[in-house]
Amino acid sequence: MSDYLPIEVTTEILKRLPVKSLLRFRCVSKTWMSLITTPDFITKHLITQTTSTPHNHTLVRHYSKLHRKEIYSVHSDNQSFDDLNAQIEFPFLGHSRFYFRVVGFVNGLLCLSDDLFGYTDTIVLWNPSIRRSLTLPIPRFTFACSGPFMFVLGFGFDSKTNDHKVVRVAYAQGDDGYIVPPEVEVFTIRSGCWRDVKTTVPYCVTENFWTQAFLNGSVHWVAYKLTVKNRDRSFRSLIMSFDMGSEEFGDLRIPESLVSMSPMNMSAAVFGNSLSIFHYDKRIWTSNCSIWVMKEYGVAESWSNLFNIDLEGGLGMVLGCRRNGDVLLAAKGGELVSYNCGTKASTNIGMMCGTKDSYYVDSYMESLVLLIEGNEVVGRKARDAMSSSEDGYPGDEDEGEDDEVENTELWMQSVIVQFTSALLNEL
Repeated sequence: MSDYLPIEVTTEILKRLPVKSLLRFRCVSKTWMSLITTPDFITKHLITQTTSTPHNHTLVRHYSKLHRKEIYSVHSDNQSFDDLNAQIEFPFLGHSRFYFRVVGFVNGLLCLSDDLFGYTDTIVLWNPSIRRSLTLPIPRFTFACSGPFMFVLGFGFDSKTNDHKVVRVAYAQGDDGYIVPPEVEVFTIRSGCWRDVKTTVPYCVTENFWTQAFLNGSVHWVAYKLTVKNRDRSFRSLIMSFDMGSEEFGDLRIPESLVSMSPMNMSAAVFGNSLSIFHYDKRIWTSNCSIWVMKEYGVAESWSNLFNIDLEGGLGMVLGCRRNGDVLLAAKGGELVSYNCGTKASTNIGMMCGTKDSYYVDSYMESLVLLIEGNEVVGRKARDAMSSSEDGYPGDEDEGEDDEVENTELWMQSVIVQFTSALLNEL
């Protein structure tokens, strides 16, 4: 049939089909194989998926205490939260201690970093729907060449060039804390390499355990500006942004009531398609979370305190928003919970149990991104890229009891909180 259809018509038909069908259709003919694997078709299919296809599915990642590994699954965002995939095959088991950090999920592509439990330089882009991945080269600024440092990652999409980018903001550690401005590098899939960013970098700090929010073409992080005068430290919290197109930094004001609050207790997020801040009363053993939403992007006066969630009853970290308006949370016991902010009723969903800090939730979509570049390793293999973790982990090197990962999570957070609190003069 394709021999009788103009290539333009064939393209219009194929770009509307699901990923699994397109992967099979590569075997129909050389013409279809050539078409489906071109960058132009992959871009057209991506645009169709992001603009025309309703996103009714949810991606969930958690570290299973029962299986002692991280598990990825896709669920229908309905009342029963049906599991559509019993388990997505994860190709990097054994490549990290416990689990990877999920930096972000954009256009069907996950950005993973093995930096949660020590100094490593492994960053992977992975498309679970086509089972292809790309391991990034080692960045220029590392512990081996620069000594103690802290870095934060951002992941997003540049619509001008139709390219996905990873930005890495690295802060060297000095006698009085982190040195600003930081070193900034950007990796693009098309170039396959890191390059330094020459734009002006703001004199503020964003910590590596804070989440990113990719919205309106920019990555956003909670950050703070620290001022030291006559040995007195003062700070103000804000949101730092990085535009994936212009590769320029910016900042956004946060609600006035949060400016003087500790940035350690805040996380940037996308909530209901809006930029938001999750503000906890404290980072560890938290008992309350307020959700702030910027109703009009870029307008500081539009910040609104949408919900205040009491976490005393066993609830833990806020993960995101469902289509029905409920909030997804990770319970302190490890269950995934759907919480109704009106009735304050919570329901365990998903039939899973993991450590509360290992949960990641996002709207799920499939794409052909990495169909061309995937399964390439830029400069090294993922396993070879694993740097030796720093000494000081509690417990044995091998996985031990079920609670080892939770103890390690708590230990790592405590160290970070103590260090940052000292910088902010809160201890």
